[in-house]
Amino acid sequence: MDIVIEGNLFIDGEIKKGCVGIDEGRIVSIKKILEGESHFDFGEKLIFPAGLDVHVHFREPGQTEKEDFFTGTRAAAMGGITFVMDMPNNKPPAMDSDALERKIKTVKNKACIDFALYGGIGEDSDIPAMAQKCKAFKMYLSGDNEMFVPIGKMEYVLQKVKESGRILAVHAESPDCIKRNEARNLSEHERNRPVRCEIEEIKKIMEINRGVGTKIHICHVSSSRSIDVLKGSGASMGVTPHHIFFSTSSKFRYEAMGKVNPPLRHEEERMKLFESVRHGFDGIIESDHAPHLLDEKENFLTAPSGMPGVDTSLPLMMEEVKRERMSLSMVHRMMCVNPARTFGINKGAIEAGRDADLLVIDFRESEIKSYSKCGWSAYEKRKGIYPSHVFLRGEMIVENGEFAGGEGMGEMIS
Repeated sequence: MDIVIEGNLFIDGEIKKGCVGIDEGRIVSIKKILEGESHFDFGEKLIFPAGLDVHVHFREPGQTEKEDFFTGTRAAAMGGITFVMDMPNNKPPAMDSDALERKIKTVKNKACIDFALYGGIGEDSDIPAMAQKCKAFKMYLSGDNEMFVPIGKMEYVLQKVKESGRILAVHAESPDCIKRNEARNLSEHERNRPVRCEIEEIKKIMEINRGVGTKIHICHVSSSRSIDVLKGSGASMGVTPHHIFFSTSSKFRYEAMGKVNPPLRHEEERMKLFESVRHGFDGIIESDHAPHLLDEKENFLTAPSGMPGVDTSLPLMMEEVKRERMSLSMVHRMMCVNPARTFGINKGAIEAGRDADLLVIDFRESEIKSYSKCGWSAYEKRKGIYPSHVFLRGEMIVENGEFAGGEGMGEMIS
């Protein structure tokens, strides 16, 4: 076989000493001893499936001063992510078949990890045509975004998405609930967009979908109460690291570094969300990587919402494992198994037939650093555990903590 990777393999919730055999980018054999043309022996280090991040904004086309597809996918690789799904709210937004085609031509030769694209949905979108070029759809439920569908057209859109066989990802905040007041700090921003805005809209979309049966993914759930509403609904859900690690009380270099939508919640709400994630959460950890230039974050009133995170999500989760506040099985489920299963990606586990996307982890802590083009991280005072090596379909793209991949190594999955 082409490649053998040896070490302590994480398989079915257990760590087993052994070898992974790889041919043509896929795992073909798992045994105690294997031989191959190339043999990487990592001794006692952990061999773990690479992460998948189903919610990133790589800013290309339109805002490449903040991030582009190469720098975004490189940052992901450095953080142990080998597959991303890029959101459509670019400039211009990818909201029709032609715009998606232009975006594909722009980014496909820049990616250094595998990727898929979302198509943005407005009330007049040609969903069948777009479905040929995107892996999933994205819709906002607040009217301050181009990808907004009024309530009267919601059932029609849900039916069209169902017919396409795609998943609909939803940003759930009720436009009738959000206050348009100026916010001068994190507490005021949270007051303008309280948890009830999220809960109301989740209930509304799930009620409309009850008679349709479209596959729905609720993005960046920010409250344990929202998780409770979604349990048993059949919808998948995502939670971001920033909603479980930060609150309105958190201190940042500039307070607007923590300005995101939905907003950071009060500390008590954050703690409840963290406990929900730790106990019985069967959703997805997604970064909602949304980089902006640091100088845009200096003034809270004018700062755009969003923070980078594709390069820090998995290192932060592994740090929680080291602190014994999470288990490897939990991280594997939330960052590998669930995103792969939900979106139909052949990654996320060390088993025959899967893409050979693997991490080597030695659990040495280091300071959180930014690999994003934007050059900053809200987690700058925290520690994380980064992979020392990253393999994409058997190809080494991170070696001893240094990027070793290149533009065009990633493949588009549709």
